[in-house]
Amino acid sequence: MKLNLKNMYINDQNVQKYDLKKAERKGYSDSMKTECNKVFEKNLIVVKKYFNENGFPGIKENGKETALHFWLIVQHGDNDVAFQKKVLKAIKKELKTKNASSRNYAYLYDRVQKNENKPQLYGTQMIWNSQGVNSPYKLEVPEKVNQLRAEMELEPIEEYIKSFQ
Repeated sequence: MKLNLKNMYINDQNVQKYDLKKAERKGYSDSMKTECNKVFEKNLIVVKKYFNENGFPGIKENGKETALHFWLIVQHGDNDVAFQKKVLKAIKKELKTKNASSRNYAYLYDRVQKNENKPQLYGTQMIWNSQGVNSPYKLEVPEKVNQLRAEMELEPIEEYIKSFQ
C-alpha cells in the first residue's frame, strides 16, 4: 500500500506540472485538465478500496508520508465529494490522538466546503480571476480566519496568499 500510494502521489504531482512553452499552444490548458482528472479519478478508485478495507492510514501506524500521500489523493478527488466527506470525518476522529495532520484536515475541510458551494473556514482554497490574481474562496468568518488557521498549524492568510504570487 505504501509504495502504491507513493507512486500515485508522484504521478498526481507530475501531471500537474505546467509547461510554459506548451501553454502557448491552443488547448493546452484544457488537455492538461483532462489528463489531471484522469489521474485523479484513477488514483481515487485505489484509495477508496484502501479506505473501505482499512480506514484512514494514521500517522502512528503508517508514517507521515503515507498519510500525506493518501490525503492528497483524496484532496484531488473532487469528483466524489461524498467520499471526501467520509475521509474528512475519519481524519477528524484521528486528530484527537494526533494520528492525523491538522493542516491536512483544514485543507480537506475547506475543499469539501468549496465543492458544496459553501464558505470555507481556513482559507486554504483559492480562486483566480481572469487576470491571474488569486484570493481566498469565500470565507465563513473572515475576521477569525487567522485564529482558525493558527489552530490548525497554518501560516497567516496573508503569507499564504503571497506564496501564490
